[in-house]
Amino acid sequence: MIKSKRNQPDTLSEMLALDDIIARIKSLRVPGDALTWHRFSGSLLLVLLVLLFLSGAFMSFYYSPAPGIAYDSVDYALYSLPFGDVIKGVHYYSWNVLLVVMGLHLARAFVVGAYKSPRQLVWVSGVMIMLLIPASIITGDLLPWDQDGFWTTQVRISIIASVPFVGDLIVRLVQGGSLTGIVALTRFYVLHILFLPLFLVFLVVIHFHFLRQRGLSASWDKEHSNRQTISFFPQFVNRWLLLFLTVTAVLGLISWYWPAPLGDPADPTDSTFVPRPEWWVLFLNQLVTVFKGSLTLIGSIIIPGGLVALLIALPFLDTSSDRRPASRKKVMLFAGIIAIIWVGLSIMGYVQHFNGTHS
Repeated sequence: MIKSKRNQPDTLSEMLALDDIIARIKSLRVPGDALTWHRFSGSLLLVLLVLLFLSGAFMSFYYSPAPGIAYDSVDYALYSLPFGDVIKGVHYYSWNVLLVVMGLHLARAFVVGAYKSPRQLVWVSGVMIMLLIPASIITGDLLPWDQDGFWTTQVRISIIASVPFVGDLIVRLVQGGSLTGIVALTRFYVLHILFLPLFLVFLVVIHFHFLRQRGLSASWDKEHSNRQTISFFPQFVNRWLLLFLTVTAVLGLISWYWPAPLGDPADPTDSTFVPRPEWWVLFLNQLVTVFKGSLTLIGSIIIPGGLVALLIALPFLDTSSDRRPASRKKVMLFAGIIAIIWVGLSIMGYVQHFNGTHS
């Protein structure tokens, strides 16, 4: 039998295309300080995101998005499945560390003026990523179907419902009815493992696209043309893989000795249960406490929404070319006041909910 050689040219062209891609990757250069001891928060964020995706994918093999059964599946993965507690713990601790590192990364970019021209879109895309992470956490809180996750979701749904014009529509879309049941759990699950991760990957790709176009922010006394560079592959990739392995090992050990928490099964009839707010929303919870009654909308929507709008608009409001903090006294002072208020509200929330005054 004579074998057909019709596909050989296509195979050859595919091999040439692959070689061209590999050659291009090897020719890529990145700034030498892109991943160093004093500048690694961006790479660490990518490590944590990869760990979240991988651990979440493993947990999805054993999870059943149905009330009651959901709790049993999480309980089984956490206490009966070999290394299930480690995987669940890595997922739990990764998003906690992610929030901290993300805040530090944003604070550093603000202090060094990395939002200024020509990196305005790098900043905006980074802020959008920062806003999407809490949405992923919120949808994930309901999935274990324990008391804390269920009633925390009820509080958040009531806050969303208070938004004028669109609040009720959003609640109907995510909850699927007047009660939080199997439809709501299924929709939260699909949002958490499919739509939000896809959107997050899209935003990360956009962020890196703008970062590659506009470059990393240089120090105040150096220009980009004077910066030393290293090869993307293998130098930068090897550094990132070392960071990935180190973080994985550390979070794995922490998860081994201190497993992720899992409360009692959710009881929708127990309206006396009052969930404690997570550490990263203590200031928002306290804002809602300060503005009560008809003023609730100020603390839950107007002030947080205004701060988010300011963050997004910052590169277009502060258009001066000087990036030194001493030359941006008004902006730094305003940010310092907001930071002090944020810390103060968080401390007040902690004292109220975690220091013996919460029943």
